[in-house]
Amino acid sequence: MSHQFLAPTLALATAVVLAGHSGARAQTAPAKPETSDRLTCTGPFGRDASHASITEIVGKENVVFTDVDGAEGEKIKATVLFPKNAQRRIELIWADEKKRKGLATLSLSPESAWIAPNGVRIGMSLAEVEKLNGRAFTLSGFDWDYGGYVTDWKGGALGAAIPGGCTVHVRFTVPDDAPEGPASEVAGDREFPSSDKNMRAVKPIVGSLGFGFPRQ
Repeated sequence: MSHQFLAPTLALATAVVLAGHSGARAQTAPAKPETSDRLTCTGPFGRDASHASITEIVGKENVVFTDVDGAEGEKIKATVLFPKNAQRRIELIWADEKKRKGLATLSLSPESAWIAPNGVRIGMSLAEVEKLNGRAFTLSGFDWDYGGYVTDWKGGALGAAIPGGCTVHVRFTVPDDAPEGPASEVAGDREFPSSDKNMRAVKPIVGSLGFGFPRQ
């Protein structure tokens, strides 16, 4: 068994234990991530994954196939791992929905403790992501359907190719207590550098995270 397969398999095994903890823990802020919490887009979560292969790893008691929220209010079918544990919940959308195979996208919950393949995790600040990237990047304005998504890593480390060929999708959200003036300046269907003074003033954090595979 390759090391690439072993790491996420051990992480999922750990998650099975954590999923058995009380629901109260799942409602708290994400726990401090451990090394084993870092996902990869090879092995269990590679392009060729399936509902059956994932179920074999985590156990059928930790898997459901159900409706989840899609883009613009749409409901789509997905395999959901650890559905009752917000810190471990993972939603898997399949390229072949009928056969439930061929991983298209993997999405994490807003309270997730998992780490994306590129090292980004839920709750990271703009400055923390810039540090990982090694430079400023570009993201879309807030307050519309596709607001807050990183659109260009500007040649930084987070834009490097990832083993397995997936692309990590990072979306920032604005805290409820963000100052209204700066927030209005970084809203709408426009792009802003992360170094923009108004963008820094609203102190956005990573609120949505996942990865996907380009269609072949």
